[in-house]
Amino acid sequence: MADEPFVLIEKRINDLAGLVATLKKEKVAISTQLEQKSSEAKELARKVAELTHERNEIRARVEKILSRLENIEL
Repeated sequence: MADEPFVLIEKRINDLAGLVATLKKEKVAISTQLEQKSSEAKELARKVAELTHERNEIRARVEKILSRLENIEL
């Protein structure tokens, strides 16, 4: 009878220790996912910037061609 409170306390402590270990593993997994998503976001931002630059260059070339066409007398 006297051991019963200690057994309950010990069980609760073991449960809490297990929970802490599980939470630590989840934290590591989430941190890894965050790093991966951050890296993906940086790569996508780089591609967007590259495509925007390319689009602007193409627009300038088309405008130049259209300007030449406008200056041609028919």
